[in-house]
Amino acid sequence: MRRRLQTVVAAAIALSIAAPLFGQANDEAEEVDRIGLGRLSEGPSIIGAGIVIGAPTGVTAKVWFTETGFGIDAAAAWRLTDNSSFHLQADGLFHLALVETEGGRYIVPYVGIGVTNRLSDDPRLGLRVPVGLSLLPFRALPLEFFAEIAPGVGIWPETDADLEFGLGARFYFPL
Repeated sequence: MRRRLQTVVAAAIALSIAAPLFGQANDEAEEVDRIGLGRLSEGPSIIGAGIVIGAPTGVTAKVWFTETGFGIDAAAAWRLTDNSSFHLQADGLFHLALVETEGGRYIVPYVGIGVTNRLSDDPRLGLRVPVGLSLLPFRALPLEFFAEIAPGVGIWPETDADLEFGLGARFYFPL
């Protein structure tokens, strides 16, 4: 019961942070998005690889479609708790806006939906809703730092609440 209450509170906090960001996506932000991310790629997308630290901790990759702002990320990670387990997860991400700060840095809020699969003695399949921020701090270096929280729900073998979070970095390569 306590874990479910924690997950509900975390989901409410994540949604209250993300809700105002939906209104920021506009034509001007979309144009900046295409121009800003286009400098990293000659084609319609870029791919990044890196690490994520949190619950779970592991390696991550992301394909970011620069013309639409849609992305697909995946992770292969370990949850280092009392009953350690290996996780595979994948998300579809909607980048809501591209906010340019002084000095040419970009902050990109995102929200998504995805699946997670825990591979252990007690396997589990679930859904997750990641909400996060990406930071692109350098004009000349295609590096992304990100922070996200992902409330979720187990759907097999039983229904239960879950909460994942992570801090990470990815280096992007043009496709």
